[in-house]
Amino acid sequence: VQPVKKLDKKNLLELVEADLLDASCWKKAVAGCDYVLHVASPFPIVSDERCITTAVEGTMNVMRAIAEDGNVRKLVLTSSCAAVNEGYKQDRVFDETSWSNLESDLVDCYIKSKTLAEKAAWDYIERLPEEKKFPMTVINPTLVFGPAYITEQGASITLMRKFMNGEMPAAPPLNMPIVDVRDVALAHFEAMRRPESDNERILVTNVPSIWFIDIARILREEFKGKGYWIPRFTAPYFFVRLYAIFSPETKASLPRLCQEVRFDNSKVQRLLGITMRDSKEALIDMAHSLIDLGIIERK
Repeated sequence: VQPVKKLDKKNLLELVEADLLDASCWKKAVAGCDYVLHVASPFPIVSDERCITTAVEGTMNVMRAIAEDGNVRKLVLTSSCAAVNEGYKQDRVFDETSWSNLESDLVDCYIKSKTLAEKAAWDYIERLPEEKKFPMTVINPTLVFGPAYITEQGASITLMRKFMNGEMPAAPPLNMPIVDVRDVALAHFEAMRRPESDNERILVTNVPSIWFIDIARILREEFKGKGYWIPRFTAPYFFVRLYAIFSPETKASLPRLCQEVRFDNSKVQRLLGITMRDSKEALIDMAHSLIDLGIIERK
């Protein structure tokens, strides 16, 4: 919470300690709130069964507290594109009508956690008595880049670090949908205040998705001559499969190799009025922020 404490208007904020798996603390957290934005869920590089319990039970604890309170006007819930397009061949354009296929052997625990948590949220709203129902908008972002304010290294920060410091000798043949963290934040704010987004899922992403080698090219151009070891070529498919024997992170990415991921982001523009920032801006601003934070060495 250190970045929050440093805000200019920090005195207008009340911080409440809470545990996603402790139902009792959420009553106090939502008391007096007009809106609730539930954005906390773990995104590990390699996931296990614990993240399913945390995501599903944490979401349910927040929603039960809102229903019991009775005064919250709306919930904005952060889900993920992981609840939309996983478990399929990436041979079509995915939109908010799609749900990830949990029967597929290709889905990991993180994908299951996001999909099951979001489905549980919609089911809970559906089962509530009419007098207890409240509007909900679900935000489904893709992988989030842009300026960082904390040193904890989740998926996107870890990935950027590897691009910049030589941990990635060659770019794997991966295509990735990304979004700027500032657009994700704005989407939550607009969803909160726009009734036309009530009871809607909204994908928040840049289109088209970007290949790893193009990320490397953008970073090389920005940091040319600075001494950073950034990939210059795409690793052959067979090399990545061989490397996966020794790397759980690489093994987890194998089902996504050589597949272009395509999303339709027209809904976020139509319902929330957001024009997405350029992917290049998100990547460059993130790299500079990680240098400022000391996660990437300044050269």
